[in-house]
Amino acid sequence: MSLLAIGSSLELDALSTLGFEVMKISKILSEDQREEILGRVVTSKLVIIEEEIYKQLKDRLRDLLKILHSPPLIVVVPTLEKNKTYRLEELHDIISHAVGVRLKWKR
Repeated sequence: MSLLAIGSSLELDALSTLGFEVMKISKILSEDQREEILGRVVTSKLVIIEEEIYKQLKDRLRDLLKILHSPPLIVVVPTLEKNKTYRLEELHDIISHAVGVRLKWKR
């Protein structure tokens, strides 16, 4: 099984001890880096990707995963730098859209 971790934080280095291939990249991706990441995602079974990188690849990743016969499991993890995650907001929007009503946050 090929395991891949993609991000810029030092915390991802610990995943290499579990057998992950760790791709350390800058937070802002060039077009070449995007192509390299997508190429490696295709050949992986499990991909852990930091939220900042996921935001930049989300649309292309979604299109790519639709055409794969057995797509990898994608796990989006937040960075420790922020106390609010983009993924939580995205899930809130998806659920609100599915229900047909804008849900309120209970804090």
